[in-house]
Amino acid sequence: MTLYQLEVFSTVARLGSFTLAGKELSVRQPSVSLVVGGLARELGVKLFERLGTRMHLTQAGEHLLHRAEEILARAEEAKERMNQITGLKRGKISVGGSAIAGASFLPAVVQAFKSHYPGFEVILRIHKSEFLEKELLEGQIDLAVMSRVPDSSPLTAEPYCEEEIVVIAPPKHPLTERLSVPLELIAREPLILQKKGRLVRDLVELKFVEKALPFLPILEIDAPLGPKDAIKSAVASGLGIGFLFKHYVAADVQAGWLDVLTAPELQIKVPICIVVHKRRADSSTIRAFVEFLRFYREQTLNLGGARREQPAQPQ
Repeated sequence: MTLYQLEVFSTVARLGSFTLAGKELSVRQPSVSLVVGGLARELGVKLFERLGTRMHLTQAGEHLLHRAEEILARAEEAKERMNQITGLKRGKISVGGSAIAGASFLPAVVQAFKSHYPGFEVILRIHKSEFLEKELLEGQIDLAVMSRVPDSSPLTAEPYCEEEIVVIAPPKHPLTERLSVPLELIAREPLILQKKGRLVRDLVELKFVEKALPFLPILEIDAPLGPKDAIKSAVASGLGIGFLFKHYVAADVQAGWLDVLTAPELQIKVPICIVVHKRRADSSTIRAFVEFLRFYREQTLNLGGARREQPAQPQ
């Protein structure tokens, strides 16, 4: 019996499918069947039985799964201890990011982390928060940076930062000359947003409703790819006023392609948190990445403000 056999077996048990297990493990389905079949013959028991389209564990399979998870957890712990001994010179970590984090600071954090730990392979997955929560529970990702605090008790969340929605205008727009722009004046401008049902659009519309102001976008972006880029382009071209997260437009503002209006009545901030599985919280690799996130926040994010120069790396 080998660790690889146990890993393949536990993956099939978790996914209920030899084909899905093969895809996750990056091997062909027949190879998965051979490994599991060999393990069953070695132990002299039947591990799975098919009910409908899904594979189910036998009583012997359930007993083995419990032991396999313990053994694999101990093996992972041993690897983590070796990482500690070697000073995190090598390793692999899978990081999930919600759309907000993925469209602003998270890719830069990953790149900075890889520069500091060149022996590490970092996989970044951008998805909706509910999908990231599911992947954390199933062990498909090691940690997530997302905008929703999970309901699942096995997961733990740490507040990280806040993303602010700002009003963007083309350079030299008349409203950019004002120190403070009332929402009433913004409502009179041509408004450019994503389609209804998107987070920024819905939060902005709710703010207009609270102020009893008309909300009639002249342009609704429904591009399958890059809707935020389409909004920036439309605003920069002088078609109207837009709304996006501050970090997403920081580089464009610094380059002089867009301006951010000061609109105290808007005040929309979305909290971002770091989420990990409680059983993995003590992993040295995960701790290292979380610590790097904290360092990046203090040195670069400026508590939600515009991005500064790339910071020095932590020692």
